[in-house]
Amino acid sequence: MVPGLRERKKQQTRDRLVAEALRLCEERGFDNTTVEDIAEAADVSPRTFNRYFSTKEDVVLAPADDMITEVRTALAAQPKTGDEIEALVNSHRQMFGTEGDAAERSARLLRMQQMNRIMQTAPSVNARGREIGERKMAAIGDVVAQRMGLPPDDLRVRVIISTWSTLIHLALERWDCCPDSGNSDTAAAIASLDETYAAFRAISG
Repeated sequence: MVPGLRERKKQQTRDRLVAEALRLCEERGFDNTTVEDIAEAADVSPRTFNRYFSTKEDVVLAPADDMITEVRTALAAQPKTGDEIEALVNSHRQMFGTEGDAAERSARLLRMQQMNRIMQTAPSVNARGREIGERKMAAIGDVVAQRMGLPPDDLRVRVIISTWSTLIHLALERWDCCPDSGNSDTAAAIASLDETYAAFRAISG
């Protein structure tokens, strides 16, 4: 279903807030950037900012929130082969490499890189990111549980999610070491994911 004009405008405003927050926090530092700075750069009021995000940390972490939403959708559509780790890999490959046009994919990955760099220098963002990450992994776990016909707290589901959490963090760390290179960022992201997955398969049999 194609979103209406109002929803598209809301999404455009949110996207501007995220883009400007990431840009300013990288340029000035997280602690030296205010909500008022971000709102002004995005051409909205601080009150409008607060309608979209509760805190400055949340706007910086928005790319991770968006990624999890996309992955959950992609995962639910994956064929059921009995290998949920592979299904998660394929869901992320789809999100990195086939969803949207090339410019959109490159911009999405650039935002992820910016977010990761800010997290490394801002303790409050790092702490909030871990908190959000736990909730988001639980949300993915719900999809895995549904696919397996198991309750979300089943030990098998928890093992899969714990394993996947480690793999995706390792893949993102490897990818973040690569220099920005326009649209080729998507290829670098997929390569990092594939290399990490191959290493996992090599030791897990």
